[in-house]
Amino acid sequence: MKYVLIILSLLTTTSYGQGDLINQREKERLEIEKKSEVEKSKIIVLVKVKGQSELKIVINENWPRDIETTYNILKNEQGQIIYVGEFPISESGDWNLELMHYFSQNGQLIAFEKRLSYFNEECTDGAVDETVIELYDSNFKVIKLTKKQTDNEGKELKVNYCEHGYDWTFEKRPTVKEFANLKKIRV
Repeated sequence: MKYVLIILSLLTTTSYGQGDLINQREKERLEIEKKSEVEKSKIIVLVKVKGQSELKIVINENWPRDIETTYNILKNEQGQIIYVGEFPISESGDWNLELMHYFSQNGQLIAFEKRLSYFNEECTDGAVDETVIELYDSNFKVIKLTKKQTDNEGKELKVNYCEHGYDWTFEKRPTVKEFANLKKIRV
């Protein structure tokens, strides 16, 4: 009986700690998201151009042609990257994809958010808006996963009811350094 109480106590403490970490990660994600919206002038914009391996910086909205992906980078006051928004371009206009990577002060991935809009006539008359948010612990393990699908008027749809034909793999890395190296982000 003594061991059962100890085990139950440990499970309760672990669960409580996990909840605290989830709340902390969500708070950090929202603070970074707000900061990226408020401090737009501080965002560094890079683009991947077709046929070129190196990213180009966009200055004064002087956009090059044939953009494949746009990256928005936000640094904190110490000059560390805390946010990378990755926005692939749909040539057909059939979809819109936003991938947001949120990093802690020590460079670890704390959250990943995917926003995908696409047309699906079987599901709704307009577009389907899909949002997936993953929160991470310090070991790069998902501690909370949230999925939501709505129509373009905000009416909630059943998750996975509105299937789409996009079978993408999204590149995530446990640290900003590894992610920046993967995407060739140099700022």
